[in-house]
Amino acid sequence: MTDRDEIERKLARVVGRGLNAELEKLLGHLGDPPRLENVPPEYWENGWRQLQREVEPILLDAFVSQATELMLNIGIGVDVDEVNRHASEWARAHTFDMMKQLWSARHQAATDLFNHYPGVGEIIAEGFEQALTIREIRDRLAMFYSPVRAEMIAVTETTRAVVEGERAFVEQLERESGLKMTPIWMTANDDLVCPICGPRNEKPITNGEYPPAHPRCRCGVGWDFVKEGAV
Repeated sequence: MTDRDEIERKLARVVGRGLNAELEKLLGHLGDPPRLENVPPEYWENGWRQLQREVEPILLDAFVSQATELMLNIGIGVDVDEVNRHASEWARAHTFDMMKQLWSARHQAATDLFNHYPGVGEIIAEGFEQALTIREIRDRLAMFYSPVRAEMIAVTETTRAVVEGERAFVEQLERESGLKMTPIWMTANDDLVCPICGPRNEKPITNGEYPPAHPRCRCGVGWDFVKEGAV
């Protein structure tokens, strides 16, 4: 059985260690007094690649383990080589996109419907205006590189890898057997269920939107065979 808690802990350790190393590297580039123009473009373009290389095999293992577990639970085999190929392609592409976006968000300020997230440039500019010390600026930058951030990434991406592994198996099963399966949204059904996921619990997923629905989402997917003749 896939141990999601252990995957989350392992991923949080790797991401936390990597983010802390990158914070120290960024501070070294910024200098004292810190100046954003001291940071080479290479940092924003490629600074995330080492962390990507460390995260990718963890998500790959979660993907394959969950696909295998679902196959054993259902009791119908598929072309495992094809599932593994899909897993490798997904893990490589997803970790690339995820880390690149993560670094881009650090570089530039971002705003969604509810919050404004300052970027490194904005923090440095505010630090200059407010005459903050390098230590104070470091504390503000740490929000992007904290253990809390690492844990959030770990939980969210573990959920994503597990769900994608199951979807890969189901897609392969449907291609090979002609059987059809309906995905059902499943929450943990405890006090931690959020208002986003709660209303979706035990309902078919018909819009193509699978967990995770938000950061730290731990929802899963149940799979029901479509009965013959059902629309």
